[in-house]
Amino acid sequence: MSAPTLRILALRLRPVAVLAAVLVAASGLVASEVRAGGDREARRSPIVRAVERSRAAIVSIHTTQVLRRNWYGIELPPVEGKGIGSGAIFHPEGYVITNAHVVARAREVLVDLISADGEPQTHDARIFAVDLPNDLAILRLLPNEGEQAGERRYPYLQLESVNDLMVGETVIALGNPFGMGLTVTTGVIGGLDRTLRTSRQPVPGQPGRRAPDTLATGGERVFDDFIQIDAAINPGNSGGPLLDVTGRWIGVNTAIWNRRLTVAEGVGFAIPIDRVRSLVGRALKRRLVRGDWLGVEFEEGSGGTARVRHAFPKGPGYEGGLREGDEVLTLDGRPTPTLFDLRSQLAFLPREVTVRLGVRRDGRVRAEPLPIRLRPVPTDRLSAKHLGFVAADVSDKENREQRLAFDAGVVVRTLLPESPAARIGLEAGDLVVGLGTYRIRHSDDLLLFLQYVEPGDLVQVKVLRPLRLRSGRFVREEKAGLLVAE
Repeated sequence: MSAPTLRILALRLRPVAVLAAVLVAASGLVASEVRAGGDREARRSPIVRAVERSRAAIVSIHTTQVLRRNWYGIELPPVEGKGIGSGAIFHPEGYVITNAHVVARAREVLVDLISADGEPQTHDARIFAVDLPNDLAILRLLPNEGEQAGERRYPYLQLESVNDLMVGETVIALGNPFGMGLTVTTGVIGGLDRTLRTSRQPVPGQPGRRAPDTLATGGERVFDDFIQIDAAINPGNSGGPLLDVTGRWIGVNTAIWNRRLTVAEGVGFAIPIDRVRSLVGRALKRRLVRGDWLGVEFEEGSGGTARVRHAFPKGPGYEGGLREGDEVLTLDGRPTPTLFDLRSQLAFLPREVTVRLGVRRDGRVRAEPLPIRLRPVPTDRLSAKHLGFVAADVSDKENREQRLAFDAGVVVRTLLPESPAARIGLEAGDLVVGLGTYRIRHSDDLLLFLQYVEPGDLVQVKVLRPLRLRSGRFVREEKAGLLVAE
């Protein structure tokens, strides 16, 4: 039928029919609009709600890495490379969980996030703690220009204990695959308590070269207790959170099973969140976060409570009445049911405050809490006084340049002239790994030794001295000496 004929037929419709047609059309439009609004809310599924609640705490991580090269056994000069990954903020002061392999050998770490007003922001970050056996790392966001440390509060995900996961339940993976920005994939839990053995695969057609390890930085590694999932995980997803449909943070996405390094095979792995809590509980020590201390080392007691393993005899905890075996149940009236709860609450209190700890001793709860005033850590003062040097933990720079683990020892920063350390030939930059019968891995070990040393004690000192080769690589020469403490 031609267009003119159509127009004629339309004009021949009765006015009532035309009006009815208009009303039907209008009512259809209104109904469509109502359905559209209603449908949008109906489509806000548990997955959508979980993503909406958590997305502000998800970050993208960009690193500049120092890549060491080897060609048929010949070491070539290092070059810079770029890396990407994901993470999630777990504390409002700007602490981020990611994978250790995301920040391995990183010279610079930048973190992208969304500000409170919806604007993208980039922060410098420093590596705060690393747990290589579990492929986990903690970053701390550094304040931008004009901000004071600790001034800003960030959106964050709760680190809750999770022990009721079910094979087959729906999970949500969030991250930054291929640097594309926040991306959501879903799937199910395919298995629990999986063991994954990783090794570096040969690059096809290039003898002697190895492809990057999916999980770590080289060599064969064995990881236990993984959550197996089929949500799509791609390069860049590493370190991003895994959620259940209620929005609980249940794991950290960390690896894909990919034999050919080219296609996804529907098998991914995530680290259970309770392992993350364990790392955070170990790393968030009061000394590292605020610079003062309680003077107590804790361990897990019955039911996961915080039990005093050791109270430093010169520390505020011992002077305030804490003793070995005590279980801490409350802090300033707030329950601390687990060691994680106590450490996370304790770590972020203001400096040099007085805390009141509710304690159970020998099965009985004390009627009154113990008041204990937190004090500056006396490591530098005691070390300078008794040994003649001031030392610190391995820095990010030393970790990158010398490939020193963060718990490899303490580095001599300052040497006092005419001191016991100077007399036996210690030098600034030496890595102290042993004092007497004590193995020194970090400042906590040094502080423990200093609690017991007395003037006149003979102290065997073991150090590793860094030597830079012409290639730029560092080796360490073992040295030892005997000093008399003052």
